[in-house]
Amino acid sequence: MPDRPALLRSALAVIALLLLRPQPFPLAIAEDFHTAQTATLQKNYDAAADALADAARRLPYVGLIAYRAGLAEISAQRFDAAVRHLLISAALDGWTPAKRIAVGDAYLGLGDRASALKHWVFALEARPEDDGVLARLANSYEAAEQYEDAVNALTALARVRPTDPNVSYRLALLKAVIDPAEALARLRLVVATSPPLALNAWRLIDAVEAGEASGDEAYMSGRVGFALIQLEEWRLAEAALTRAVALNPNYADAYAYLGLAQDMQAKDGRAAAEKAAALTPDSPLANFFLGLHWRRAGESGTALNFLQKAQALDPQNPAIAAEIGGAYASLADLSNAEVWFTRAVELDAKNPDFWLLLARFYTDNEYHVPDLGLPAARMAAGLDPSGALAADTLGYALLLTGDFVNSEKTLEHALSLGPNLPNAYYHLGLLYYRQGKYTEAEAAFKHTLALDPQGKYGGLAFKALALVSH
Repeated sequence: MPDRPALLRSALAVIALLLLRPQPFPLAIAEDFHTAQTATLQKNYDAAADALADAARRLPYVGLIAYRAGLAEISAQRFDAAVRHLLISAALDGWTPAKRIAVGDAYLGLGDRASALKHWVFALEARPEDDGVLARLANSYEAAEQYEDAVNALTALARVRPTDPNVSYRLALLKAVIDPAEALARLRLVVATSPPLALNAWRLIDAVEAGEASGDEAYMSGRVGFALIQLEEWRLAEAALTRAVALNPNYADAYAYLGLAQDMQAKDGRAAAEKAAALTPDSPLANFFLGLHWRRAGESGTALNFLQKAQALDPQNPAIAAEIGGAYASLADLSNAEVWFTRAVELDAKNPDFWLLLARFYTDNEYHVPDLGLPAARMAAGLDPSGALAADTLGYALLLTGDFVNSEKTLEHALSLGPNLPNAYYHLGLLYYRQGKYTEAEAAFKHTLALDPQGKYGGLAFKALALVSH
């Protein structure tokens, strides 16, 4: 048999010689760490991740370096690589709560919410009062529509952050969806402790109290759903309204609002909207919402059938008139569009929104701008002096009528009201282009594209840049 102590001594001697011999690795690793630190300070997260990934490759048996590489890759949004390095680190050194949290973040970046939740639950077992873990769980459970689990996580988070009004408010919203009556105490707490959120909380309190007074649980959930729509909490509104129609399958208004909530999440609300119209064929609300559904689907011709029926049932409603105007405008029927946008203004002449729709109809189509579009834009801006869109529309109307000096002042004012408004940057770019200020125009168009890369004004700016750069 071989002499095992002798073999061990020989191995140690070889290792000692290797350690004494100058190697390129320590210097290279030190450079990687220095590069990563500098790059992180400069917010160059890709470079930092590259450097630490290189260090992990050179020392594949050191779990700490793999862990640091994984964290850097999360910052660089390279989530596949982050998961790989964090799993390697766990295999080398074992799991820690910090590693569980990090790998959960990486899985969430990959869109694998189930794996993220699994690792955060493990982390919570070790750190039951870690507010960061609880917040992650609450947000992800809500996004996954696991509302009971989200409430449990938020309840624990509220114990850890008892003075955080946003936690109390979010918990109150979720409770209003699951069990509206139980939400009242939490909603009243929000009113008492957080003035900025009090108005939102009061909307839900009124909804729950109206439901309690009716003694109808379905009606209560329907009212909560409507209040959540007013708050643009579309996903929670969908949950409350789904509960309402489950409790009362003939609740037509709940179906109408359910279709709207689904459409606003890029889901297909057609079935719910059609159910509402089938239950109450003479309801202006049901017909209006079904028309809105077809408008969002790009079928304005179909939408007009329902919008016109809604208008016949409720002829004094300016919102219906404005939507009919929008449908005609999208069909390039400008004369009928003008009639209905004007009708909306006549029905509610003090509402700046309808004046803005009328003004934008004229300016967007460059149709009767001097005689009708510019006065409408002035009315919209006068009724809403703090509105960035109104100021932008007035600035564009002035541009189209050749008043470059006041156009520039007005568009700059619009940007002071809405610094991230792509419309105003695009219109300012057009102004600069017409003035021959091509450098300034190019900068404005590039800013528009950065703010609205997938939208209408981003597309227009992209085309305009081709003209400016040549």
